This record gives sequence, structure tokens and C-alpha cells, in this order.
Amino acid sequence: MAEIRSKKWAASLLWVLFVPAAFYAVFMRFPFAEANVWFLAVNFVMLIITMNISFTLKSISISIERWIVFVIFFQHGLFAEMIFMQAAILMIQIFKTSSLPPVYRFTTNSLMFLVVSVCSAVAFYAVGGQIGGEMSPWAFTGAAIVYALTYSLGNTLVLYIILKLEKAPTDAMKTVGLWDLTMTLVYIPLAIAYSLLADQLETFAVLLFGMPFLLILFIIRRYAFSGEFHDKLTSAVEIGHELTESLRTDEVIEIFIEKIKGVANYDQLYLLDVHHEKELALMKCSEAGLIAREAQYFSYEPEAFLRMEISKTVICGSPKEMASLSYFTFSPAVQSLMMTPVIRNGRTEGFLLMTSFRRNFFEDLDTRMVELLAGYFETSIVKAFHYENTIAQSEKCGLTKLHNFRYLTKQLSREMERLRADDVQVLSAIIMDIDHFKSINDTYGHQSGNDILIAFADILRNYETNDRTLARYGGEEFVLLLPGHSKEEAVELAERIRQRVEESVFRIVPDLSADRGPVSIHLTVSLGVSSIPEDTESETSLLRNADRALYIGGKQAGRNRVGIYENDKTKPIEI
Repeated sequence: MAEIRSKKWAASLLWVLFVPAAFYAVFMRFPFAEANVWFLAVNFVMLIITMNISFTLKSISISIERWIVFVIFFQHGLFAEMIFMQAAILMIQIFKTSSLPPVYRFTTNSLMFLVVSVCSAVAFYAVGGQIGGEMSPWAFTGAAIVYALTYSLGNTLVLYIILKLEKAPTDAMKTVGLWDLTMTLVYIPLAIAYSLLADQLETFAVLLFGMPFLLILFIIRRYAFSGEFHDKLTSAVEIGHELTESLRTDEVIEIFIEKIKGVANYDQLYLLDVHHEKELALMKCSEAGLIAREAQYFSYEPEAFLRMEISKTVICGSPKEMASLSYFTFSPAVQSLMMTPVIRNGRTEGFLLMTSFRRNFFEDLDTRMVELLAGYFETSIVKAFHYENTIAQSEKCGLTKLHNFRYLTKQLSREMERLRADDVQVLSAIIMDIDHFKSINDTYGHQSGNDILIAFADILRNYETNDRTLARYGGEEFVLLLPGHSKEEAVELAERIRQRVEESVFRIVPDLSADRGPVSIHLTVSLGVSSIPEDTESETSLLRNADRALYIGGKQAGRNRVGIYENDKTKPIEI
């Protein structure tokens, strides 16, 4: 935003310095000749119409208004042509949508076409061209060709310079230049014929030449729109396939946010989820081209979903229309929006909000494309959710709901990668084993043993944080990985866990007793601690060393102790 603002001020300053001065100089050198007002008015309307029905062919935007500009120059000179183009550029701000600020867009185009107009006129006059039908048809044709080719080449050169100054890609400029030159070769005979006919018939020439051309243009535009729709539909289907191939929810969301811009442009995008059919929650957003979990320029009322009655796409073309969505707060720069519900099995699961800094930015074609992609998105996100849930289930202990050995080994490998990358400097591990667990099973039954494991796991959860990994190692053994924790810190934590277990009361209902009444029992736990790099450099040895410390420094030393691994010798903490 700051960069665009600075460019807008720079373009505005250049415009103020050069455009008024250029108009004055041209008026003094090439005064405005007597003109047919009706001819100018009708052609100006034709110019605005043709500028607004440009079409896209193989991703290249093509407009066919230039031949009218040529005719205005041939009939009334440079000053009239400059007024025509500047007025047309100003009018186009109202009708054409763009993500660029209107002032920046107008001043940039105004300067660009001013340069092109002046250079083309200089070339025309340099080869003996004259205005107003004062030349022979052949001489006029020669000068007109020079003018048109200079206009095309100048337009391409100025556009290339602007892209370079903007540090934008210029790879497609060769193709764009060739298309511009090709279309100019088409314009030349049209402009020459129309101009020569206007010399004889004036305004009546519009009926014989201009109006039929507009009719043909509308037919071409309709055909081109079908091609544009087909291209966008093809892109949407390809994006849909890419979404359905993704198996992670975050990946699905990011692909959706990035790719949707290719079929429906936007300045800001917000994905809202519906929780428990009553609350809105932001999943992710895109602001200033950055994808994030939190929005800086958007807020909402979570409970607003209960008041929302939106079952199809809503487009608001102005801030006044957006006022009806009072439960949303947008950046002051937002001028229009499109909101599409994400629906599954007839139920609204979320909303896609796309905003623009231009009024009336979103069109019917955008609606169709976004609704299609929203369907792909919902299917893909559900698929990814089920996949992740399946993976999570396979990496969880079914009894304690802690991570299992499979997950532990994967996480240990990740932590080792962080160590090698110097993200952390130390990695410690604590292994814990319930003392005399076999006797608990033998005395109270296996179901009571399972209840003990669940209760013990609940105690250990108090020591699990975002940077620690807690897992069931197997049987009655549990592991706590501690990245960034020194050996001394791990020993201190292990001692706190030991004391907490010793002080806890476990209530079970024995399977083997006659009355099956609840029983309160006390447990103890033995623990082993090892660390990288102090004890080893290997992830496999880390757990093996901690296990050795558990049995030698914990179990064999009398249980209810913390064993510390020390270079093939282990020692218990004295109680």
C-alpha cells in the first residue's frame, strides 16, 4: 500500500508538470481547426464503447478503439486527438475495473498516451502529412501509415519502459508488441477509408461506416467472451484437480487462495469457517499479497452467522451497498466485495470474502468461477480433514490418546534436523515407567491397569507444551522429548513429575474383587534422563541411554527415582 501511494504521488506530480504545459504548447503550435461538433460527439461515444468491449485472445487483451483515434487526428489534428484520448482515459475510470488506485491509473495512462500522441504527430508532419483532406489520397495514405506505425511502436516502447520502472516482468512484451503491430496493420485501412469518407460525407459517414463496425465488434466480443469463459472455466477445473490432489488442509487453503486470483482477481481475501453452526472463525486471509492466519484490516462478529441469511453469492459494488453487512469491518480502502457461501449437503460451512479497492469491481463471470471453485474447495477440505484425522488416529494411542511410538520416532527425527540446523542447541529426553505395574494388573485386573494408564497419562499432560512431545513408548512406559532443555533442566522436570505421581491418589474399580467397589491406591514411577549432545549425538542412542538410566539409576536403585545417564554409568537422585 505504501509503495502504491508513493507511485501515485510521483505520477500525479509528473502529470501536473508536463500535461498542462504540453496541451498549451500543442494548442499554440497546432490550433484547433473548425470542427463538426456532431461528428466529434458521435465518434467520442463510439470511442468509449469500443474501449469498453475489449476482449482477450490467448491471454492478451485486445481493444479496437485506436482506428477512431487515428480518424480524429486525420480530420482535426493533434490537439483534438489529445483531448479525445485524455477524455476517454478519464471516462474509462468509471466503466473499467482495476485493482490500481484511480488517480494512479489515470495519470500513468494520461502521460503514456500524451507521449505517444506527440511522437506520432511529429512523424506524420515530418513526412509531409497535412490535416483536413488537403492531400491526395496516395500521399495521405503514406503519411497515415507512418503515423500509425509510429503510434504502435511508441505505445509498445513506452509500455516497456513503464514495466521496467515498475520492476514488473517483461517476458511477454515481444508477444504483446507483435499483437499491437498486427492490430495496427488492421486499423490503418479502416482509419484511412473512414477518414476519406468523412471528407466527403462528414457525419453521414458514421452511419455508413462506424455503426456497421460497432455491430461487427459486438459480435466478435460475444464470441471472444465465450472463449474467455472457456479459458477461465478450464483454469478453474485445473485448480479444482490440484485442490483435490492435496491431502493437507493448510495446503488446500493456500492453493485455493493463491490460484483463485487467476480466475477472479481481488485485493484482499478472507476465508471464514462456521463453528458448530453458530459462530464464524477466520481460517486464513490474504492481505497485501501475504497469506496469514490473522487479519490486520478486517474484523467480524463471531455470532453474526445467526443473523446472516446468505445462501448465494452476494456482490456489493460500493461502500453504501456494503453497509448492509454491518457485522463485518473492512479497511477504508475497500470499495466493493463479493461474498460466496461454502455449502455442503445443503448446509453453510463457511464463507469466502473477496474485496477490491475499486467500485463495481466484481462481475457475473467472477461469480460463476468463484462458486465453482468454492465447491471444489469444500470437497477438497473435507477430504484433507479426513486424511489428517486418519493419520492422527494412526499416530495416537487408542487407550491414552497420547502420541504413540510411531509419532515419537518421526518427531525425534524432526528435532534432530532442528539440532543440525542450529535451531536448538540441546535435546533431552525423559523415559518414565510405572513401578510394579504387573502386580497392579494381577491384583486388580487388566481393566484397572488400563484405568491407571489413562489417569497417569492425564497427569503427564500437565507437562506437555507446544515445544515438548509426550508419547506412550509402549506398555507402561512413556517418553517426554524436551528440545532446548538442558540435562539439568530435564532432571529437575523429571523430579517434579516423580513427586507429583507419588502424591497423587488413583481411584479404580477392581475387576477381581467380590464387591467391585472403588479403591484408592498410590503409585510411584521411575524415570531416566539423557541428553544430546552431552551424552550422545545419535537419536537412537538418546532413547537407549534414557532407558538405561531408567533401569539402572531408577529401577535397580530401588524404584521411585530419577536415573541420570552419565557416560555408560548412571546414578539415581537420592530421595
